[in-house]
Amino acid sequence: MARKIKIFCLWILLLLFIGGCAGISKGVTSAFLDKTEKEKDTRACDIKGHAFTGLEAFMQRQEDSSGKNERTSENRPTLKVLMIHGIGSPDPGYSTRFSTNLTRELKLGVMEERAKEIDLMKPSFGDVPLGHLTVKRYFNKSKTRELIFYELTWSKIIEEEKKKIDYDNSGEYSFKRANINKSIKTFVNSHMPDPMIYLGESQKKILVSVTQSFCWMFSLDWEDLEYEQRAFCEIKSKQALENMEEDNHVIVTHSLGSRIIIDSLQWFTAETPDVGNQNPQEKIFLKFLEKLKNKKFPIFMLANQLPLLQLGRKDPEVTGQIDQYCREGGEKQQQRMFKELPIAAFSDPNDILSYEIPPKYAMESMDSRICPKMTNISINVAKVISVLGLGNVANPAVAHSGYDDDERVINLIVYGLGNEGTSQMIKDRCTWLETVSD
Repeated sequence: MARKIKIFCLWILLLLFIGGCAGISKGVTSAFLDKTEKEKDTRACDIKGHAFTGLEAFMQRQEDSSGKNERTSENRPTLKVLMIHGIGSPDPGYSTRFSTNLTRELKLGVMEERAKEIDLMKPSFGDVPLGHLTVKRYFNKSKTRELIFYELTWSKIIEEEKKKIDYDNSGEYSFKRANINKSIKTFVNSHMPDPMIYLGESQKKILVSVTQSFCWMFSLDWEDLEYEQRAFCEIKSKQALENMEEDNHVIVTHSLGSRIIIDSLQWFTAETPDVGNQNPQEKIFLKFLEKLKNKKFPIFMLANQLPLLQLGRKDPEVTGQIDQYCREGGEKQQQRMFKELPIAAFSDPNDILSYEIPPKYAMESMDSRICPKMTNISINVAKVISVLGLGNVANPAVAHSGYDDDERVINLIVYGLGNEGTSQMIKDRCTWLETVSD
């Protein structure tokens, strides 16, 4: 009997793991694995890496500017955040819980009633959208703080490809399966193909989707966007250059999104053509590239998967030269793409699908020209408990997808680390081993 109970428990845990992002059997598993919320929170939070700036510092910059001038698109910087999802087929609106917790901590109690919706297009790919961008605007009542939140949904790009195995979910095949196995197989069919498809012919479309999202985020203010449009974005005005230079830009990813964002930045860096300066359009693009060299783009990777999804791939052509490109006075400084790419990589050690990023990885497997600067945050977003004498266990679904509701994660993103604004919560509940470069 005891053996049967253990086998049953192991099956439940397996279902939880494979059901990660989808939250299969959430009610049952919560009752089975979660302890009472009244207990003191002793979940681990170990940080190793560099200090980094949080979103609150960018809000303070806005308020400093607002004290001198009333808000206009010409005289006050705006904070713009882009969210990129991972595996699965999320619908627009998937980031609502995260953005709600983020804006609450940033004290933004007002939002525009309507979001702005953009079907991302590129003429060379025909009339099929390359993802969907939902844009929302948040601010405080005095309008001294403003956040424009961009949510990219790229999953439609691979929807048709995934339909090739839809037959396996039909009654013709699924009736043969036990109930739990049926749930597992349905999840596998809807989620597991995504990394494989991404590494195939659909990859370029997804990368274009991300770079198009960058373009909309860099170049236009909220007032300049239509409420609904299908359009291709180009950096083609002096106002776009001023917006990109003055505004603060932050990227948040989940799961496979960590691989997608780094591939997008490396692809943009490697594929950027040498343009002439014979017409105004080319002159503006050249100025845009020059301004990028002085910009920092913080990236927060939730459930980071970079090392896993690097397996079997060639490393970029330009590696092991971060000092030459990124250090002030470095011999190749003028050839860098960004001034700095601060990356805070979050991973729960009990999530089998996420990984920390060792310093060697940044040196050998990331393009030196994007100037990565790594901080690893090993954090238990899922509680570790004892289950029926089987040993310690953590809910794998929460370990992979529970970042949206973790107040320590939100605090690190909002207040940063190693600065005057670092929250007392992080000082009390996290340990930080600071790393420095020679």
